[in-house]
Amino acid sequence: ELLPRNKKPRDRQIEVRIMIPFTLCCTTCKEFMYRGKKFNSKKEIIQDQTYLGIHMHRFFIKCTRCASEICFRTDPKTADYQMEHGATRNYEIWNDRRQDEEGQVQERLEDEEGDAMKALENRTQDSKVEMDILDALDDSKMLNARKAKLDTSKVIERLRGSRQQEDQNRDSIELDSADEEEVDKTEFASSVKRIAEEEEEKRAEERRKMIEATKAAVVAGKASSSKAAEAKKSAIAGKFTLKRKVETAPPPEEKKEEQQGGLAGLMGYGSGSGSEGD
Repeated sequence: ELLPRNKKPRDRQIEVRIMIPFTLCCTTCKEFMYRGKKFNSKKEIIQDQTYLGIHMHRFFIKCTRCASEICFRTDPKTADYQMEHGATRNYEIWNDRRQDEEGQVQERLEDEEGDAMKALENRTQDSKVEMDILDALDDSKMLNARKAKLDTSKVIERLRGSRQQEDQNRDSIELDSADEEEVDKTEFASSVKRIAEEEEEKRAEERRKMIEATKAAVVAGKASSSKAAEAKKSAIAGKFTLKRKVETAPPPEEKKEEQQGGLAGLMGYGSGSGSEGD
C-alpha cells in the first residue's frame, strides 16, 4: 500500500533568515534596529487577505534587547512592507510623497464618479499634457540630430566671419550732424578730441624732424667718441715711452783708485796669514 500523503497546514510557519527592509524602533525597550540587520524569523502566509490574487506574507522576529515579538507583513499594493505590532517604523519622506500621490488620485476618482463633465475635463487635460511632452521630445530629438550633423570647423569659421563683419560695420559707421550734436552734449564731450587733417600733417612733420635730429645727434656722438678714444690712446703712448739706458765707461782716476784698493787688500791678507804661521 502507498504511504498516505503528508498534508501540511497552509498556515504553518517556516523559519527563514531575513534582513529587515526598514529601520524600526521597539515599543517595549525603545531599541533601534536598522535596515539590513539579519534575523532568524518565522514566516507564514496570510489566509484571509490577498491583493489581486497575490498572497501576503507575515514575518515574526524578536527584539535584540528585550526579546519581545515584532511582526510586519508584505504590501503588494504599494510594493512595500507594513508594520503590524511590536515596533514602530522610522519616518521616511518618500512614504509621505507616495501617500500624497495616492490621495490625489483617490480624490480625482471621487470627483469624476458623479460628474461626467469633470471626467471629460480631466481627460482633456491629460491628453494636452501628453501632447506637450511628445512635442518636447520631438524637439529634443531634432536638436540632437542637428548637432550630430554640425561640423565644428564650419561653425568656428562662421563665427569668425560674423565677428569680422561686425568689426567692419563698426568701423564704417559715420556720425551725421544730429549725432555730432548729441556727442557734444554728452558729459564726456570735453575729453573727446577730434583731430583735423592739418593737425595730423603737422604732427607727422614734427615727428619726422625729431627722428632726423635724433639720427644726427647719434652720428655726431659716435664721431666725437671715436676722436676722444684716439686722443686717449696717444696720451697713454706718450706717458709710457721706453728709453734705452746707455752704459758709460768710468774715468781713469776711479780705475786707479780701485786698483790701489785691490792691492792693499791683497797685501793685508798676506801679512795676516804670516803672523798666524809664526
